Amino acid sequence: MARQLELATILEQQQPARQIYRLRLRAPAIAAAGRAGQFVMIRINDGIDPLLRRPFSFHRIDREAGTFEILYRVVGRGTRELARKPPGATLSCLGPLGNGFTLVGATSGQPVALVAGGIGIAPLVQLMAELAARIPRAESHRLMLFYGARNAEELLPESTFEPFGCIVHTSTDDGSKGFCGLVTQLLDQVTRDQDLTFSALYACGTLAMQYHVARWAEQRSIPAQLSLESLMACGLGACLGCALPAPHPNRPGADHYQHVCVNGPVFEPGSIRWDQIEPPPTPPTLVCN
Repeated sequence: MARQLELATILEQQQPARQIYRLRLRAPAIAAAGRAGQFVMIRINDGIDPLLRRPFSFHRIDREAGTFEILYRVVGRGTRELARKPPGATLSCLGPLGNGFTLVGATSGQPVALVAGGIGIAPLVQLMAELAARIPRAESHRLMLFYGARNAEELLPESTFEPFGCIVHTSTDDGSKGFCGLVTQLLDQVTRDQDLTFSALYACGTLAMQYHVARWAEQRSIPAQLSLESLMACGLGACLGCALPAPHPNRPGADHYQHVCVNGPVFEPGSIRWDQIEPPPTPPTLVCN
């Protein structure tokens, strides 16, 4: 189904974690067409401040009810304005946009890894719901979520994931909950300690996190799908503001770019030239108590 321009009604606004908000919207046309991994562009106000729409991943989709949820962190004027919106208010939404996740690995008998850094958890909850629907409840432990944040206050409550029966491993930069360190370090440690072999890996987070997840998955020949975060002005490929270096399909070594909004936001690791992203992201040195 083609993208829709729809006036969505706010049904509910919640704050499940520090600076993290969950917004439920009624927009039947967009909800009917949306898939895990896709996103919507939302106009915050009717005027020109803020001028540009903001991109938000689908956090949950209820097609029967005609609703979808977004999960967002308050980081600037636009998201502060959004957090003040009451139930009953309306928002102009354009979507669904981009490509979504392809569901693979759920029926192989091997575990499936989902890796979330901070607000990167947003699209992985809908994905988790769709993967869980393909797995017998007795085998739901094969879904393994590796979820990291700066501190315990910025993690979603564990009750968020209980309906899916998955195993949740958490990490925090300051050691206030779970593993003390980066979520990529947690992923590596648990995999080695339990001698795991994943049939598929899905991830969403910062470009720095995805840089390391991509290399980690490729070294182990794990099929991976990475949802990349990027600033977007249009969401339609017109502004070219979300371009990333990519292998040229016909001329190796020639300049070529993929656009997160149109070609993504979900990419396979080999479809991005990580060696051309300067400077290469490196993990910070963390001090844990």
